[in-house]
Amino acid sequence: METMGPIPNSDSRWCAPPNVSPATQWPRAREGRNGSARRPGRRGFSLAVGTMLAVILISSMSSAETSPRGELEDFFGQVTAILSVATNAKQARDDVGNLARALFDGREAARQALGPDWDRRTGAEREEFIRMFTGVVERAYLEIVQSRLPRDRPPTIRIVGEDIIAERGAVVRTEVQARYGNDMLLDYLMTRSGKGWLVRDVVIDGVSLVENYRAQFARILRTSSYADLVLRLRTVVGAGTRGPIAAPLPSFEVIVAYFDTSHAELSPAARRDLDRAATWLATNRHARVLVEGHSDQRGDTRPNQALAERRANSIREHLVTQGVDGDRITTVTYAGQRPVCQEPLETCWVQNRRAVVRMTR
Repeated sequence: METMGPIPNSDSRWCAPPNVSPATQWPRAREGRNGSARRPGRRGFSLAVGTMLAVILISSMSSAETSPRGELEDFFGQVTAILSVATNAKQARDDVGNLARALFDGREAARQALGPDWDRRTGAEREEFIRMFTGVVERAYLEIVQSRLPRDRPPTIRIVGEDIIAERGAVVRTEVQARYGNDMLLDYLMTRSGKGWLVRDVVIDGVSLVENYRAQFARILRTSSYADLVLRLRTVVGAGTRGPIAAPLPSFEVIVAYFDTSHAELSPAARRDLDRAATWLATNRHARVLVEGHSDQRGDTRPNQALAERRANSIREHLVTQGVDGDRITTVTYAGQRPVCQEPLETCWVQNRRAVVRMTR
């Protein structure tokens, strides 16, 4: 059996700056006819999801010049007002959605996503692409939110920082308490528009929605045609018959989680990487996951095989708790059969106590 050794991963979790604004709570459930509070259910969750999308995709317009952070805080107040008097879930969501589509910088986001091919498109083609791409971003974000937000309580949003980039750009950083108590990190990339600010991209746990789609669009244009890209986009917005578009394989296509000797518990760094993978998998329903469990070469084969299996299963169980269907995850164990380093040294063994996660389509 393996002997004790250090975990090579240290927890380098991003720390929010000290000027954290008070947590913003969603409105409490309205009282029922008998005076008791209604329990949050699917209707309340739909409202919360609609509002979350709006907060991320929107900045409100003001007669006075405001900061990017101020835009989001002001708009959140408007959304709270809508929900506080809402009696129809669909109508409330539509009201917030209309504001989102009007204030999201769809033109700039679409231009970035299409890349150099934007200059080859006619005015009519650009307008169609803007409309479809805005719908795709909304759909992708909703799927991520639905897979990560708690289902038994309203979400809490914290605006934790603001960075001004050059003269017309800014990033507003937020945290949202996700399911099982962990935080989902959301960065809003904003651009000045007149006296206000518009959101042009959303970065979710380090993954940019616009840049992900830009990479996929580039592959489609390189291997097929713009007409094929348009057909796929129309499918997502409900107007076509071709297969759906999904975000491309992420930069973390392969994740390596390291373990302490004789243990299968995930380190904080491994959990953070797996949470990012779960976010990507939420918008790529056809993607699958292969998890390989390993141990170092010391000890007997049978206990090392069991240890490698526990390590692979700990990865699988964590992904399932983050909303990934277990049927999409395959686990295999190699124990000490595939070492990455073969020297009889602790610095070598520590590299072999691992599990490898591969995402494929």
